[in-house]
Amino acid sequence: MQHVRRNKKSCQKFILGTALYIFVVLLLLFIVIFIILPLVFKYSIGIQRSLVFPTWAIPPGMNYSDIDHFGIEGVKNFYITVNHNENLTSDDDNQNVTLGVWQILPLEILSDVIKNEDYNFDGVLSNGKYDILLYLHGNGHDRSAIVDKYVILRKYFHIFAVDYRGYADSTKAELTETNVVNDITQVYEWLVNRTNSNIFVWGHSLGTAVGTHLTANLKKNYIFPKGLILETPFTSITDVMGKHPFVKSFYAWLPWFRTTIIQPMIDNDFDFDSQKYIVDVDCPIMILHAKDDTIIPYSFATELYNTAVNNRNYTYQGNVTYYLFDEVGYDHMLIHTAPELPGYLENFVDSSIKFSLSKQIERKDAERKL
Repeated sequence: MQHVRRNKKSCQKFILGTALYIFVVLLLLFIVIFIILPLVFKYSIGIQRSLVFPTWAIPPGMNYSDIDHFGIEGVKNFYITVNHNENLTSDDDNQNVTLGVWQILPLEILSDVIKNEDYNFDGVLSNGKYDILLYLHGNGHDRSAIVDKYVILRKYFHIFAVDYRGYADSTKAELTETNVVNDITQVYEWLVNRTNSNIFVWGHSLGTAVGTHLTANLKKNYIFPKGLILETPFTSITDVMGKHPFVKSFYAWLPWFRTTIIQPMIDNDFDFDSQKYIVDVDCPIMILHAKDDTIIPYSFATELYNTAVNNRNYTYQGNVTYYLFDEVGYDHMLIHTAPELPGYLENFVDSSIKFSLSKQIERKDAERKL
């Protein structure tokens, strides 16, 4: 009997010890996953920055002047230097930021370029004959990543594709929303000072937020693009983070989720809140999104569209058009292959130019009355 009792007590101690061990392990896991990791994220600007700007995904050492390597013709590689100003954060790297740019000539004159090695690219820009598209890429791309899209868009535009600071062979300088948008604002002003062409802005993914903030910025200086095209846009970075399935399941329920995950992104200038800026876009807007987008759900585009149309004066800001593509495999990257897109694009360009001309006539009439 004593032997049985000893075995029973030993068994109970073993079970109790095992349960205690499992409890301690689970407690430690909870502390690491749900307390330490959020705190590390909160205080690590580098982690936050790499999440928004994954420049590590861009292949290093590429020669962007070797256009033949990228399988496209009629392209000039050059660089624009933007200047530090009081609106930028105050690190020394901001003072001389040089951005890599591809100038992609319109298809209509491509044969002329191929026949002439000394083709005058600057002359095409200054003659004002072709509509210009300032193309702003997503956060994991560089200006060489979407050659197939350029082949389609150059049928309608003279394209300028620019790499943000820290991307490709642009200057490795501090990446924040304010810095990036101020850089691109100066690129836009560089274009305005060199051409009389109509200028449109096309942003993809992160580029939609850059383009929206850019257009609102330009308004302060009474500069207005002819139109803004937003391909796979979102409302804000923190909205996308908060609704991501992984974050929503593991972290969004935490009482300290906002203070450790969301608010630091806002405080450190990584939020790219397009909902805030789209109400100040004083030009027609076209939104493109796919129902089967696995990176940015189309609900964000719908929400952004509703924000725009519900806070807009169509008389002086123009229309907002939203095209939502069916689940046919476009996902996040292939909307440019949609057979409907050329028609949508032609209608948008034509209506945007007509809207701009009508505004010019209204301004002249107002000036005459004065």
